[in-house]
Amino acid sequence: MVRLKYVSGFIVGIALCIVFWLVYPAKEQVNQLEEKVSILEEQIGGHYQDYNLSLVNTAEQLLAHDFNQPIMVEDELMIEELSNELYSIRDKLFYIKSQVLMHSDWEDKLMEVERYLTEYLSGVSFTKEEVADLNQGLHAIRFIAMDFGDIARYDTQAAYDAMHDEEHAMVERVKFRLSTKY
Repeated sequence: MVRLKYVSGFIVGIALCIVFWLVYPAKEQVNQLEEKVSILEEQIGGHYQDYNLSLVNTAEQLLAHDFNQPIMVEDELMIEELSNELYSIRDKLFYIKSQVLMHSDWEDKLMEVERYLTEYLSGVSFTKEEVADLNQGLHAIRFIAMDFGDIARYDTQAAYDAMHDEEHAMVERVKFRLSTKY
């Protein structure tokens, strides 16, 4: 009986050692993975900061153009480059491995502006309402990108969160900017 007590105690001790041996490395691996994820989020956030700065510059350059006038040959290359830049920024901001991120309304506004630019480049003359709508979209895009810069200028993790967290203040900023008349 005493021998059985020692044997069962020994087995329990070994079982605890095995559990500790399995759990401790797993916990350490989880911590390492969490650290790697955090580093990746900060790197992605840094890219978001860069893309938004480019978005501000692109929108400002497009706002400087008079879309009431037919496109001139000398402006065609510039508008085409800015249109391509807008597409590239949208693609980088809103798609990671074919998954759409937050702010679908913002993305929709970017696509609407891209459609206008494509039509303009093909020689379509816009009505005053269409020009006003295009400029409204460009202003909204510019101010959204500026708000993003204000929220996440110096913090890459905040930049990542602004694009991925549905509870982030950026969600309300996007809604506000898209509903504001400029």
